[in-house]
Amino acid sequence: MTVVNAIMTAVFDALLRPFSGVSPWYGIAVVSLLTGVAMLFVFRYTSNQRAIRQAKDRIRAHLLEVRLYRDDVGVLLRAQKDILLNNLRYLGHSLVPLAAMIVPVVLILVQLNAHYGYRPLQPGESVILAATFRPGADLNAESPRLVVPDGLRIETPALRIPALAEVDWRIGAERPGRYTVRIAVGGQQFEKEVVVSRSWTRVSLRRVGSGLLETMANPGERPLPPGSPLRAIAVQHEPAALPLLRWNVHWLVAFFVLSIGFGFALKGVFRVEV
Repeated sequence: MTVVNAIMTAVFDALLRPFSGVSPWYGIAVVSLLTGVAMLFVFRYTSNQRAIRQAKDRIRAHLLEVRLYRDDVGVLLRAQKDILLNNLRYLGHSLVPLAAMIVPVVLILVQLNAHYGYRPLQPGESVILAATFRPGADLNAESPRLVVPDGLRIETPALRIPALAEVDWRIGAERPGRYTVRIAVGGQQFEKEVVVSRSWTRVSLRRVGSGLLETMANPGERPLPPGSPLRAIAVQHEPAALPLLRWNVHWLVAFFVLSIGFGFALKGVFRVEV
């Protein structure tokens, strides 16, 4: 999973870098377009296109039958039964391509969340950096120490929260950059990326252990080494939203609407029965 994350992060960084200084809608639109086209090809080559076409034709025929014989109760009931059966057939033929799309779409969503789900820290702002220890850790005995580079500053001493097995610091941003902070614990040092930027860019909320799902959901940094006393290191970035006229739109809504819209708009061009 670490290798997959590294590849996907590099691809999305390169793809979205040209749009870092403009409205996030440009980047979302490009990814949605590419996703819509890719999903069309997946649907075309993993589904029974002929069976899907036949099921849709039968549904249309029975809908016409309902309109023509709306005064005949027997015909109406039979037509509605056939519409339901053909809808089930259509859904059945769609299950294989939908299953094939799940993993690629999840990986895309994770990357988009890293780029558009949270906003980076801006110069002059502060944020909480939290180190979560493994259960049973003695936070006083561990004596964790935070070291930050120039461009960041430590604003508060370590706050120990034994009930959460967590130690928190408040750090402040002085100028833009991608910074690496270090937490020293028991003779070891563990790094965490902190992003300060005035424009949209990828941020890493958490650096986690080696669990599959946690690693997949936090692709921006390598997992913590095995045997680490830390379970996670997190930076509490603020959630972000895409501006649209007088409203704010969640990136997930924008992505699904645009990708589905592009897919249906282009299905005729690529001769895909959806």
